[in-house]
Amino acid sequence: MSLSETKDSPFDRSFWLDLAIRFALGVTFAFSAGVCLHSGISHMKGVDFAHPQPYQLGQAFSVLSIGLYSLMVAGLYAVRLRPISKFAGAIPCAAAILGGFLMSGLLLLSPCESLPLWARILACLLVVIGNAFAVMILLRLGRSFSILPEGRRLVTQGPYAVVRHPLYLAEAVATLGVVINFLSPWALLLVAVQLALQLVRIHYEEKVLTEHFPEYEAYAEKTARLIPGIY
Repeated sequence: MSLSETKDSPFDRSFWLDLAIRFALGVTFAFSAGVCLHSGISHMKGVDFAHPQPYQLGQAFSVLSIGLYSLMVAGLYAVRLRPISKFAGAIPCAAAILGGFLMSGLLLLSPCESLPLWARILACLLVVIGNAFAVMILLRLGRSFSILPEGRRLVTQGPYAVVRHPLYLAEAVATLGVVINFLSPWALLLVAVQLALQLVRIHYEEKVLTEHFPEYEAYAEKTARLIPGIY
């Protein structure tokens, strides 16, 4: 498995592959954003603002936050930079795609009906907080955003000065909130597999960045991977 360099010609195969990925994932996230924003607005219309219920508000804001995150990703796919390097091979691509989308499998499960109200509110808060931070991180990452292990431009400022992969940390917080709503052995197994895939994804991303950006090694030595002072 080797690191491959992207050519500059607009007519090479990598150009059309990048264009196809932009279109496919951009449309997917745009559709997800539309569904979530429509659902969130519908939830908001059902809130009695004269006597608002915390769970109703939390549910509306959590769905809206997912929609906003999806909309941001869709927009970045339209304007992102072309990769200057990437890790070729099926395993890195599979880990990235499954790590990013595996939690959609929760839709096949039934929500946990026996959750106490405090747990439902906590779940909503985690989803809102995780997605809000994810949007802020995406604003900093900008046109360097990618799902696959690719190098575009090294970002080390803002949240990236605290940890090397703040977006994955924010997504993990939001994922925890979603898992609480679907709490079951299958949901826990799904999140465990997704976490393992994210770690594999991180491994390949860091190989790309280390090989293409000489300054990445010094940055990695002084910056935690996911949790400051721990990992």
